[in-house]
Amino acid sequence: MNKNLLLVASLCFSGMVQAEEVVIDIPALVGKDKAEVSKLIGAPLSCGPSKHGEKCQFTKAETEIVFINGKADWITIEGIDDKPFADSIIQLLGLKAQKPSFSNAFEKRWEPLQGLLSVSLFKGNSNSDYVYVKAYTK
Repeated sequence: MNKNLLLVASLCFSGMVQAEEVVIDIPALVGKDKAEVSKLIGAPLSCGPSKHGEKCQFTKAETEIVFINGKADWITIEGIDDKPFADSIIQLLGLKAQKPSFSNAFEKRWEPLQGLLSVSLFKGNSNSDYVYVKAYTK
């Protein structure tokens, strides 16, 4: 049997997210201003003031970003309802695989993760519901 076929089969059965396209590249967005983010994921659908800074909604991956001090800091990704509630979800966000620092039946959290304060994954009815990223500000 072909070695590559064996590798693909083992990844499928190990529960890893395999060969899926990145939903949204978090490291590429973090710390960017609204114009830079717009170049990466498209213009915002809407923006408005919030307690901590301007909050904008984007079509790509149903993403919402709070720009604190003008930089992308708090990022919520809603467009993952078809993705499994699994540790490997962070790979679909442009991050390297790592075991969560906290995990239960409803939430997985990585604190810190590759220069970010925290990344939290929340479970929906059967798959993932949304991811919440805090880059610099608690």
